[in-house]
Amino acid sequence: MPGHFINEINSCVDDSLIGYVRAHNHLELMGRAVIARSQVPSVAIISGSGSGHEPATTGYVGRGLLSACISGSIFASPPSSDILRLIIEMKRRGAKQILLIILNYTGDRLNFGLAMERARELSIDIDMLVVADDAAVDSAIGPRGLAGALLIIKIAGALAEQGKNMNEIVDICQKVRGHLRTIGLSASGVHPPGQQKAFELLDDEMELGMGIHGESGAQRLKLLSSQQTIDLAFGQLFRGTRALDIKQEDNVLLFVNNLGGCSNLELGIIVKDAIESLERRAIHVKRIICGEMMTSLNMKGFSLTVLKLTTDMNSTILNLLDLPTDAFAWPKTISPVQLSSSIQILSDSLEFNEQLSTEFINNDSQLLFESSIAELVNQALQAIIKTLHSETDKLNQLDAASGDGDTGIAFARAADTMAQDLVNGKLKFDRPSSLFRRLGLIAESRMGGTCGAICGLFFAATAKNLLLTQSSTIIEGLGNAFEAGIQTVESYARVQPGDKSLLDALIPTVDFIKSKCTQQSFTSEDWKELAIVAERAAQETKNLVAKVGRASYTKSMDAQFVDPGAYAVAIILGAISDVFSKAAVH
Repeated sequence: MPGHFINEINSCVDDSLIGYVRAHNHLELMGRAVIARSQVPSVAIISGSGSGHEPATTGYVGRGLLSACISGSIFASPPSSDILRLIIEMKRRGAKQILLIILNYTGDRLNFGLAMERARELSIDIDMLVVADDAAVDSAIGPRGLAGALLIIKIAGALAEQGKNMNEIVDICQKVRGHLRTIGLSASGVHPPGQQKAFELLDDEMELGMGIHGESGAQRLKLLSSQQTIDLAFGQLFRGTRALDIKQEDNVLLFVNNLGGCSNLELGIIVKDAIESLERRAIHVKRIICGEMMTSLNMKGFSLTVLKLTTDMNSTILNLLDLPTDAFAWPKTISPVQLSSSIQILSDSLEFNEQLSTEFINNDSQLLFESSIAELVNQALQAIIKTLHSETDKLNQLDAASGDGDTGIAFARAADTMAQDLVNGKLKFDRPSSLFRRLGLIAESRMGGTCGAICGLFFAATAKNLLLTQSSTIIEGLGNAFEAGIQTVESYARVQPGDKSLLDALIPTVDFIKSKCTQQSFTSEDWKELAIVAERAAQETKNLVAKVGRASYTKSMDAQFVDPGAYAVAIILGAISDVFSKAAVH
């Protein structure tokens, strides 16, 4: 597990609260209580919990939401004495009534309950609302409180801002609470600073029904795809022991919450799959909320909350959720779900570019391969595809030493498309300008990254030069075209020989080809020597320091590795050489 960016374990909660308050001028800090600077409404809404769920609850303090919140230590309920002090402070500031909203955990029930009883002894008009929205686990004290509590808190805060009294607020919130369910899932445990993890998950495991303190869930399963995982979660939410009473054509609000460790890329996929899963059930998603709103430190998981929008409460609830607030973590807008018609699916970029090229490039090079050479080109392409697939892991390992470990995958994607093109007859074996133009389009649309751009530029410039060639031999024509390709790459990428890139293997091989420009064809020995030149050049990149691409940002100790792009050039040329050298012998 990763470490933590903190100073001292004992002060990390206080340091965090100070940071948040200093960054938001509508807040003030009193001990571990965060208080809104705005005028206290007649009913002050207070919440709180252990820390580790940021931005909850500090991020929801502000006009139209919480009047104040109180934090405990990490995953530990705040002491009742701190809660009572905050209650008294809010009363002193003008609150006529105080409503506590907490999540259903034993520590919170005890500490907030004790503080409430002490407050009542002081004749403070106070009540408490407990949210228990968990659809997966029902313990002795009832279901746990999860991220769905934030919806209740927002509704209560908006009602208080409108001047409703506490009885009215509690009545509406209780109705909403009955139509609210949440289920959590995680692919990791959680590791609080200075504490042990409650449990471990293997890389291929996930937990269904997670709590927000690292508690285990209802079921441990093998890790599934996002779509399968979400279908499973909704199955529990709609058909489990605490199923939400919902049927086809009902309207809902969907809240997708990042528990802290999911990337934004993953969150987008989860949101998409959650909306589509509900749509397949003929459930209408009227509003969507998504983001990192109630976390469990850096747990790699998420929760799904569904709020049924009943006919009698639909517009009221949505209006309350839309009411403005200056609380920094609440979404500025809660968007209606976009219809699928708003999403435009574009045609494949490779075929689009191919069609574009065909429209504007009507002529072809005078340089043609005779049928025997064209057949060898066909065989060489098949050999390249086989080689790139067999060397995928090796290329990834080389790239992992100094980049992001995907060079093999990038070349394999190009190889897959080349294989499809062979089947579909889209590679012109006898027309080198057309062949290289297609290879360039494949590189730029399938490979991506630095290698894809370099290969795309190289082949595009090579193809363009071949349209204009007046060379007397095939070798001279190809050599000049390849040289033009290298010059184009250098002009755009500002890559020079010695910068540790695939050009360090490509340039020596082009120089070798040009040295044979007076010959009509390569001998078997020429082909073998070409492969040796490429292999030697690739190996020499071990001694170079990367000056381009991601590798240029890594430590110099990585210089001992062969550049993956140069290695790819060497194995491609090795595959070509093997085919043509054998043919030249015969």
